[in-house]
Amino acid sequence: MSGSILISSGGGLTRTENRPNIIISDIRKAPGDEKNDLARLLAREEINVCCTDSEAEILSGICSGEDRHMVIIRDGGLAAPAFDIIESIRKFSDIPLLTVSDDCSEIYRIMALSKGADACMSAGDMHHFESFEFKARVVSMLRRYVGMNPGTPIKKPLLGDTLINGELTVDRRRREVYSGGVRIRMTSIEYGIIEYLMENCGDVCTVEDIYRRVWQDTPYCVRKTVVEHIRRIRSKIEPDPHNPCYIKVVFGIGYKMEKAG
Repeated sequence: MSGSILISSGGGLTRTENRPNIIISDIRKAPGDEKNDLARLLAREEINVCCTDSEAEILSGICSGEDRHMVIIRDGGLAAPAFDIIESIRKFSDIPLLTVSDDCSEIYRIMALSKGADACMSAGDMHHFESFEFKARVVSMLRRYVGMNPGTPIKKPLLGDTLINGELTVDRRRREVYSGGVRIRMTSIEYGIIEYLMENCGDVCTVEDIYRRVWQDTPYCVRKTVVEHIRRIRSKIEPDPHNPCYIKVVFGIGYKMEKAG
């Protein structure tokens, strides 16, 4: 990417091949002096960071053939959202995507998640930004996507079984979902949810259990986040998303994967 920088764990500008590569983009119309602060926060996390403020460079970076393992978009909230970029990325990639927004209101989060973001954080005042939570979220999302721990060589997800329920098939070796033999494109979060429900086919999974397993984080006021991801999954796998036959809601508790007859 033109004008991009790579930041390694020591704060230098060299690439280490066995580290994950992430793209950080600041698309705000009037970025402040804190631009690239997110990259600097990751400078000691043994992660290669490529910075850009161009939508075209984000998309070309993902399509370049190089391994890209995560996208972080810094935007201005509803005043200058990243929704169009998120939607463009989701047309061809399931790469983990985190937004860091000036205004992370409920409406913003619902819109960002519905377009395909995996998680949203509020930047607000960068002087009080939750930097430790930010770094923990990035490492957690990378771990789920590439099956790695910081500082270790990148590896593919561990081999597992094939899960089958009716027309649905989950190939855990490839982290892929099929319906009637046709591959259904899933984000990493969506895949994690459907894998968990398929593993517990017929059993009720609470919203908190789903969040704890897939996001690998402590569940706190997470119902709307899980509900929005379930809605997106249903739109992809259900013959009639408004009358689902696979993912059933258990009111007041959570969801279950209905066993096919």
